Amino acid sequence: MTTRVLIVAVSWLLLATPCSGNNSYFIPGDAFFYCEIDQSEWKALKSGELSVLDYDRPEELSLAFCGYAGYKRLDVSNLSKSFRGRLIKAIAVVKEKYPTKMVEIDHGTPKFFGDPAGIEKKEINKLRIFVYNRSFDFSQYRVGLKYNETWAESGVQLGFARDHFRYDFFIPTSQGMTESWRMGSAVSPLSVQLPESDRGFVTDPMKIEPSKVTFLVCPPVSLNALCFPPRDSELECLAVSEDGQRRLISDASKTLRSPWVEAK
Repeated sequence: MTTRVLIVAVSWLLLATPCSGNNSYFIPGDAFFYCEIDQSEWKALKSGELSVLDYDRPEELSLAFCGYAGYKRLDVSNLSKSFRGRLIKAIAVVKEKYPTKMVEIDHGTPKFFGDPAGIEKKEINKLRIFVYNRSFDFSQYRVGLKYNETWAESGVQLGFARDHFRYDFFIPTSQGMTESWRMGSAVSPLSVQLPESDRGFVTDPMKIEPSKVTFLVCPPVSLNALCFPPRDSELECLAVSEDGQRRLISDASKTLRSPWVEAK
């Protein structure tokens, strides 16, 4: 019992005090806002009830007991009826190819306070959605790379010590980080209107100008496969904007540039 109490106490202390890292969400300067659509959100989107998207930290990212940083929510209430309808149709097309998969996970009896218990039903193939600037060129730059050259300064502006702020890379490989660094200055950050609350972990939603953004609807494959599709890949993504939809396919013949090209 003493050990369990000590573990809980240490966990709460880590959550309540500054430490050497942060679990980051959208950081000003990032090329995209990222979310995953589960069954409840899909239902709410179709019914018109979903007005705010929550940033999802992919399961590929580690989670540390050190608090959170950045902006968590994006207001999409100003999407026109046609834009929203086009987005709903695109998600439906991808979901038809990748039907929802649910699994049951038996956590058993929890060993420590806060551990999951019993049977959990989990959706394991939620679609990935990236919100990019309309000007983002998918044939030149790679999906999943944040291309943020100012993340350290943004962390300081959010109120974190420069040497304590940890930035999460979606593709934390040498190839991904090198490509992000090489092309970072050529990619404009996602254009968003930040809320007045601009310190630490912000839950007030950011806003976008619909005519300036593209929603990229991607299949539930690994982030690395979206960024660097294998040569035998037959992956497809749908890019949805205010005035239309494009089907993007991977082109393995491209080596230095992004493999995503518009299907003819």
